[in-house]
Amino acid sequence: MSLPATINHPNGFLHSPAAGFDGVFDWSWTQGCFGQGRITPMDFDGVVERNGNFILFETKNLGVPIPKGQLITLEAAYRLGCFTIMLIHGKHQPEMIEIWYPPSIGGEKKQYRGVETAKRIVSKWYEYADRNPQNKIDVTFLSKRVSNLEHENVVLKSKLEKATLLAQQLLNVL
Repeated sequence: MSLPATINHPNGFLHSPAAGFDGVFDWSWTQGCFGQGRITPMDFDGVVERNGNFILFETKNLGVPIPKGQLITLEAAYRLGCFTIMLIHGKHQPEMIEIWYPPSIGGEKKQYRGVETAKRIVSKWYEYADRNPQNKIDVTFLSKRVSNLEHENVVLKSKLEKATLLAQQLLNVL
């Protein structure tokens, strides 16, 4: 199978296909779309939602670190407060587990070992999520920011018009 260059670890990818694997999507068309950096789309290995609570699974082989960009994304999801992040090391079954509990469940980051412990954590998460529906995420701050930007745009446009008029007057004098 020919893999696109956006697959960072082709051997690991071919060795551990995702559940429901339906082929490889080539994201190379997005190169250059996200500024000058090396940003490319990524995936999560698993996500479950229950009543506005999310548990996000990311798996790596033992000893394989999480790439910086992926870690930034996981941390951003965690900061939203509705994501429990479960980092699983061991591709066939959980051997090492790092779990980041959101503030609503204590806000701790802990490490565990073994598949039975992983199953217990996920079951407890489900019980919690079933009993504790989350409010919708408040995005009104986006509307406020857009309004502020619109006001700033009007002010800047006015200043630019005044500067243009002043420049024309100076050119007429010269």
